[in-house]
Amino acid sequence: MITGGTRKSLTCVYSVFTQLGHIHVESGTVDRRSTLGVARELASSHLITSCAALAALFVFMPIGQRIIAGVFDRSSSLPIDNQLTVAFLLNIAVILFAWRRSKDLQAALAANEAAQQSAHDSAFVDHVTGLANRRELMRVLPDNDLRGKGSTLLLLDLDFFKKVNDLYGHVVGDEVLKNVAKVIQSCAPEGSCCARLGGDEFAVLVPPLGDRVVSKSVAAIIRSIAEPLPLGTATVHVSASVGISRIEPGKTAEECLRRSDIAMYSAKRAGRNCSIWFDSNMEQELIARTKLEDEIRSAVEAGEFIPFYQPQMDLGTGELTGFEVLARWNSPAKGLLEPAAFMDVAEASGMISELSLSVMTQALTEARDWPGHLKIAVNISPIQFRDPHLAERILKLLTETNFPPSRLEVEITESSFLEDRETALAIVESLKNMGVTISLDDFGTGYASLSQLQSLPFDRIKIDKSFVTSLLSDRQSDAIVSTILSLGRALHLPITAEGIEDVGTRNRLSQLGCSDGQGWLFGKAVSGDAIRATLGLDSKTAPSSVETPQVAAGERRDRKRRATGGKR
Repeated sequence: MITGGTRKSLTCVYSVFTQLGHIHVESGTVDRRSTLGVARELASSHLITSCAALAALFVFMPIGQRIIAGVFDRSSSLPIDNQLTVAFLLNIAVILFAWRRSKDLQAALAANEAAQQSAHDSAFVDHVTGLANRRELMRVLPDNDLRGKGSTLLLLDLDFFKKVNDLYGHVVGDEVLKNVAKVIQSCAPEGSCCARLGGDEFAVLVPPLGDRVVSKSVAAIIRSIAEPLPLGTATVHVSASVGISRIEPGKTAEECLRRSDIAMYSAKRAGRNCSIWFDSNMEQELIARTKLEDEIRSAVEAGEFIPFYQPQMDLGTGELTGFEVLARWNSPAKGLLEPAAFMDVAEASGMISELSLSVMTQALTEARDWPGHLKIAVNISPIQFRDPHLAERILKLLTETNFPPSRLEVEITESSFLEDRETALAIVESLKNMGVTISLDDFGTGYASLSQLQSLPFDRIKIDKSFVTSLLSDRQSDAIVSTILSLGRALHLPITAEGIEDVGTRNRLSQLGCSDGQGWLFGKAVSGDAIRATLGLDSKTAPSSVETPQVAAGERRDRKRRATGGKR
């Protein structure tokens, strides 16, 4: 029979088991809490478990002594009752449970620490080079620039790195980036924060040191990067342009980066493979650029960026097949501006996506009631391909404007696949699944074009105008264009030639078998109103639903090309 004392002991031991079991259940909710909170819980659980084990050991010693004495010493006057026996056995169970629980908690703590380190690396470490990433640099910069400690920020961009990726592939390109990271780490002064900002751009936040020390370190970095780098059977040559700016009190992290960025582009203009300090002479350029950024931001909000349309023609029949959409800035103060006046700044400041989608929305709205065989081609910036939701945004525009996806052609360049190939490929596949066609723009300017055509689902290629404009005067350009056209026929891909400005060039392209073309010979880019006038449409014209002979011929041609392309 269990006595009242035994029952009391059981109740006490049961409460310990309940507490430990509660700890076990709570520790199982790791995925619902922050890693820091989980670490605190695990540490607290480990402390409670350790205390319970120690308490059990303290109780075990006198009880064990009493039990052992009663078993082996028959002359002992210490009685052994049920309460003592049950307490002894449960005490052993508590010790064993606490020991096992302690081991589990130690393993959980180690796993939690590893998870914290992994999360930190994912958030703040560049996975290719092992350096800090942009987020980490932007986190560290305010500690230096707002306190005026006299630190220095270096911004380094590799010269001609795209050719390395194009010529040797991304595996070799990554090895070059890793080598550059090692060079920067070995040459940067002690205590520097070395980071890769993305692509082939690096930054170094140097602690307060004299200008001579900084310049000496920069010279060593430039010299080491310029040395030939043997990688397998290839020897890679790259160089670096470096912009340097002093951290001044009151300057934000973005302003510090812009200063170094301006100095770096000055180094590129100075011939590359060199460094330039940001100085007061560049301040006006910075002010002008900041002002232009503000103007572009306001212009996007005000809808001042509008679509213009350049005709695309069938070189065989002379029929109009579609238009390429080109952005124009209809500025009340500056007049009508072409992309050269704003595109670079819009891309660098991160406003290109909003600008591009705004222009695309207007273009799809204007063109939806044009004849059904006319396609609309839009350029997508490589920067926009950093957005994994780009395909969803384009689908939303198509839905909102009621524009048929089959009439939309998205033009992209090879550089869109250099930074994050998997994301870019997923975007392209999503667009094709909607029915949108994909065109490879500026073909012939990159060394990786053939591999891109082999592995990526393009529906059309466009020959860069630099080859087309010199087609009649340069035998090498003629040979390149002829080769590209032969390649297109072999891959069952239609080809558009850009930059056709005279009849002779058009005739030569037709002779070589080029299917489509665009250029000043067929017309410069004009507004939507001008296109409507050319097509004989007015504001009362409803969306075209009647199959005219021109529409029917265009649709038959498109069906034939799609069927041919399906053989790939």
